[in-house]
Amino acid sequence: MESRQRVSGAVLAGGRSRRMGSDKRELSVGGVPLLARAVAAVQAVADDVQVVVGERDDVDRLAALVAALPDPPPRWQHDLRPDQGPLAGIEAALARAAHDVVVVLAGDHPQASPTVLRALVDLLRAHPDATVAVLEDDPGPQPLVAAYRRAALRTVRELLDAGERRATRLLDHLDVVVLEGRVWRVLDPSGATAVDLDTPADLEAAADRAAQDEGSAPTAAASPHPLSDRGVATVTATRVTATERQRIRDQVVVEEPLEIRAGGPGQDPVVVMTTLRTPGHDVELAVGWLFAEGLLAPGDLVGVRVGDPLALARPEDQLTLELRRPLDLDAVAHRHAVATASCGVCGRASIDELASRCVPVPPEVPGRAVRWATLAALPDRVRDRQAVFAATGGLHAAALVDADGRVVTVREDVGRHNALDAAIGVHVLAGDLPLGHLVGMLSGRAGFELVAKAAVAGLPVLAAVGAPTDLAIRTADRLGVTLIGFLRDGHGTVYTHPQRIVAS
Repeated sequence: MESRQRVSGAVLAGGRSRRMGSDKRELSVGGVPLLARAVAAVQAVADDVQVVVGERDDVDRLAALVAALPDPPPRWQHDLRPDQGPLAGIEAALARAAHDVVVVLAGDHPQASPTVLRALVDLLRAHPDATVAVLEDDPGPQPLVAAYRRAALRTVRELLDAGERRATRLLDHLDVVVLEGRVWRVLDPSGATAVDLDTPADLEAAADRAAQDEGSAPTAAASPHPLSDRGVATVTATRVTATERQRIRDQVVVEEPLEIRAGGPGQDPVVVMTTLRTPGHDVELAVGWLFAEGLLAPGDLVGVRVGDPLALARPEDQLTLELRRPLDLDAVAHRHAVATASCGVCGRASIDELASRCVPVPPEVPGRAVRWATLAALPDRVRDRQAVFAATGGLHAAALVDADGRVVTVREDVGRHNALDAAIGVHVLAGDLPLGHLVGMLSGRAGFELVAKAAVAGLPVLAAVGAPTDLAIRTADRLGVTLIGFLRDGHGTVYTHPQRIVAS
């Protein structure tokens, strides 16, 4: 399980730029060394980080540049083949990586987004036949902003043995999947993640961007893959039976706080929600929650910033959403929402207000009836996609499935409402609304707030393994949602709008 879950990181800091005129590893942007910025970005994604330097480099001198980082210092490695360029740095990174997936970032990318890097990891995992996921940029893919599988090491060594030093040539010999610019640039309008600094003019432009951002961290990107590399932690425990006690290593679900901020043009961002969640799909969770609350419409999102890695011990626990139109501050104050992982309506001024915003799902949606056999198979199909649940047995899932039972989206979280927010958020970000062509599936019970979120997104059918509440049933009936409870072992109870369901 570990090789699927954990990720290594490497910052390549072995070269010197002739065009810069000085050792750019010792230069700073906004008062922060370039190397420290690059290491902080990778540390926010990877479980262990190494900095790869040339054989003759003074490690003590470079280590002082990252000494102020809040996370543990990275490991320092030398190139296996000094003076062979960035391809040799990739070789050293892959050869000494602790895990199968390795995030590689050149040290002169000082404004890389941690969550864009995580998106590369997730994209690689979503394509098991690929050996590298790269960032698309002009004039082409970036092999030094990428996620590699260690299996790429053989090809790297073959090219080096043949006298090749250019990292770009590596992409001609690997199975490549590309994180397209139309995806990541929507959430990173400045394109800072792809920018490397080679000349004094580049350094000046980066300083200008840092001043405009007022020291904020780079933007974040959504994670396209349902498996979170931050969803599982390993702990020491004692298993007790009637006859023995045994010390074991056990895997448990991660639960961390997330502060969500938002603001529009000319507004200082305000905190709209603080929740406990399972890390990994935070942008989708934030977008889905704001959408369900009526604070964000499709197309409103301009950018997302994670917290400053040089100011916060866990920068990924803070997100700021930049909106195209002003945030309704009165609505935020009205809701004064401070949610917990167990309750999706904590702090809400009035649960009726949410229901009043939902347009009932038309009776003719979806376009054809859903077969009961399709619904009956959903609990097992979704459970097969719950990678973190399989490891821990301790968190909820929400899935969106088409009428033929194909699982389209799965999100897992310690909070039932978080999981559904994140699943819906995937489709808000993709502009795929309303969701009249899909069916919702919940791993637990169905409360009012989950039915309301489904109705806001236009889901015509919502099924749950557990029991619905009376308010959930009344809300589903009012909002045109077919609500199914106790869906397990081939059986279930249809509480509202049964006309959408047909026998097999």
